[in-house]
Amino acid sequence: MTVTEITQIGKAAINDENLFVLFGETVTPDLLDVSIVQKKISQEPIDLKVGGKISFGAQDYQVVGVGPLVNQTLNEIGHATVFFQKEVGGIPNAIYVVPEQLPKLEVGMEIRFQ
Repeated sequence: MTVTEITQIGKAAINDENLFVLFGETVTPDLLDVSIVQKKISQEPIDLKVGGKISFGAQDYQVVGVGPLVNQTLNEIGHATVFFQKEVGGIPNAIYVVPEQLPKLEVGMEIRFQ
């Protein structure tokens, strides 16, 4: 399991779309407003697979799809786009999770990748 902590939530990061963008602390200023910024707490590499789990605080989500670049970009720059939907698309840096409802996020909350 790998643990990160939310350090910032961009003012446009959560909207009426059923997705959000994760970035590490090296996020560029032009992406900051639309990103959930996280920093790694544990040193284990992230290795998400279909059937895995992501937890936002006490809110658990089942992973139903993982794009081919997800683990690489999460480990290198903390980046992935999380889609809260059953249908798996072809976006290389996308994680698809259910249930299809955005979690309630706050600064200081842990994200656990399992």
